[in-house]
Amino acid sequence: MDTKATGALIARRRKTLALSQAELAERLHVTDKAVSRWETGRGMPGLDSLEPLSEALGLSVSELLSGKELTQEELPKAAGGQIMESMKREKQWKWLAWLAMAAVTALAVWGVSVSIQAQREAEQERAENWAHYTSSVDPNEEGDVAEATANYFREQGMNTRFDPKSLHVRETVFLGDYMAVLLSDREGEWCMSVWQKDEIYQDKEGLRDRYCIIGGRSRVEPGAGGVAQWNFGTPEQPVIVVSGVELPEEAHFVEFGSDGHIIRCWLDPDQGTALDIAILALPIRPEELNPVDVQLCDACGAYLPRDLE
Repeated sequence: MDTKATGALIARRRKTLALSQAELAERLHVTDKAVSRWETGRGMPGLDSLEPLSEALGLSVSELLSGKELTQEELPKAAGGQIMESMKREKQWKWLAWLAMAAVTALAVWGVSVSIQAQREAEQERAENWAHYTSSVDPNEEGDVAEATANYFREQGMNTRFDPKSLHVRETVFLGDYMAVLLSDREGEWCMSVWQKDEIYQDKEGLRDRYCIIGGRSRVEPGAGGVAQWNFGTPEQPVIVVSGVELPEEAHFVEFGSDGHIIRCWLDPDQGTALDIAILALPIRPEELNPVDVQLCDACGAYLPRDLE
């Protein structure tokens, strides 16, 4: 199954029908982000979404899974056709198995039904795990983190200056379920991405944590003037990320806050960067959401001018 081919077919057919991602998502009772993941090949529709999606786009399930529109002669040979035939055979087998087991004992019937239900649940769980896996990254795989960051900014239509091919991770911090990453390319263009633990892989024994990207700064200007904090949570549950790059040697920490609550972020003296996460216990005012300037401080706590080189 070629996820990119399937995604391209979904996108092409949606545009032919003059549907936006949001309109298609509303018909399927999914999010527009889910549609975006399908179209970019980073995820596949779940089993319960295949038939509604095929009806909405005027395609067969076989064509969706094959990633191309098929002729009548090709349909029976397609992967989707094989899957549908397999499902029909499964239904027939279940009916015959029920008749056979009814002639033995009620206990045997119960055992078969439990086995089938367990198989269905296992298949559904595998499908969900795969969808979550393709839309998340292992934070230790820095190449995947850089690629997903570049793809996210492109899909969101955000202005960037970095070269996606040479983009690499420079600094990473974690707090609770969140991760923030500073990245740069070989020409020294910077960006920052923010991530949250995937619910499937969160705190599961034997599974490594995986993270889904939730936002970021597509361009981080160097110097004191480029330091800023943004809220990547909600007004009720703020998740504040402060970032800055190529900061002056005099700078030792960054300070920001309101209503008497001051938060300090210590700089990396080797790289001259600022990157930190703060999860606030109290709500913040709407005007403080994004972005809010922060104060750059020297070793004694004195504020440094924003135009300091």
